Amino acid sequence: MVGGVLNKLILIFLLLLCSFKVFSASEGLLNQGMVNPGYYEKPTWFKESFLELQVDLDDANEQGRQIILYFHQDGCPYCKKLLDDNFTHKEIVRKMNQKFDLLEINMWGDKTVTLLTGDEVSEKEFAKQMKVMFTPTLIVLNHEGEQQFRMIGYYAPDKFSAALDYVLLKSEENIAFNDYYRQQQKNVHSDSKQESTLHTEDFIDKSKDLASLIKNSNKPALVLFEQQNCSECDELHGDIFRRLPVYKQLQQFSVAQIDINSNDKITTPYGQLMTKKQFAESLNIQYTPSLLFYDNNAVSSAQRLVFRSEGYLKGFHIQALFDYILSGAYNSEPEFQRFVQRRADKMREEGIKVELWD
Repeated sequence: MVGGVLNKLILIFLLLLCSFKVFSASEGLLNQGMVNPGYYEKPTWFKESFLELQVDLDDANEQGRQIILYFHQDGCPYCKKLLDDNFTHKEIVRKMNQKFDLLEINMWGDKTVTLLTGDEVSEKEFAKQMKVMFTPTLIVLNHEGEQQFRMIGYYAPDKFSAALDYVLLKSEENIAFNDYYRQQQKNVHSDSKQESTLHTEDFIDKSKDLASLIKNSNKPALVLFEQQNCSECDELHGDIFRRLPVYKQLQQFSVAQIDINSNDKITTPYGQLMTKKQFAESLNIQYTPSLLFYDNNAVSSAQRLVFRSEGYLKGFHIQALFDYILSGAYNSEPEFQRFVQRRADKMREEGIKVELWD
């Protein structure tokens, strides 16, 4: 009798133990699935890849397609906008399906990427090697696997679509992307009113000698690369620069402005005399507004450029960008995104609400 009860108790214990293990395993999977709460579901037409780049390149070449490396991170609002707006846009999806293979790479990921050399690195190491500072960043490779074109940050659908067209035409036409896109816009808006002028601000220095401006300033220098009829420039000046915290930060820079289409001559930070357009082209500026930062304490002119921001940024990231330069954090932390993450974490610890898309 006692033996029978004991056997039943042992059986119940074993069943409970098994149930606990199953529950624990399920709970572990749940936690594992929740480690990236900012994960965004990707479209089904993304290429399924083991990230063996030579294999992917050979496959693309056989089909007459090109590879696009898409660097992203979980929780990135600009990546989400790219997915929601651009990658649901009928014409963009058509072009991507017909001509491109898109490989997704997590900027902080640990998956193995096999390079064209055969070397194996993690996704995050590959992102570092490719000098990815912002997400999304999309890098188009040519048929030899070399970088052909780079889109840094979020591009609105019309500009993104034009960039895809430009990539396909580049081998046939020797034209800078800015000129190509500007001409496309003129063709589309041929009946629109006359072009607008650049924004004027009280904090923008009118000097045409950037070398002297930077060298003689007691502040770091910010050079704004802009153009007429630029909606992103309108937002930067009409909204973000009007916010008091940002405006206060701007007072701590010597600010200059370059019209990337102007033939007015300037002296560059490197002492060269050239037009503003030539200067922008020498730096391969293809997005407006682009913000380039120069160190007034640099020993030589070659060391003056310390950081460049070439993508669409909302207020939170503009403030973080200015903090990154003004605090000198770029000297000790070469990865801007890590600085942004730590800054956001600190704000949350202090009870400050963080709005990434603000």
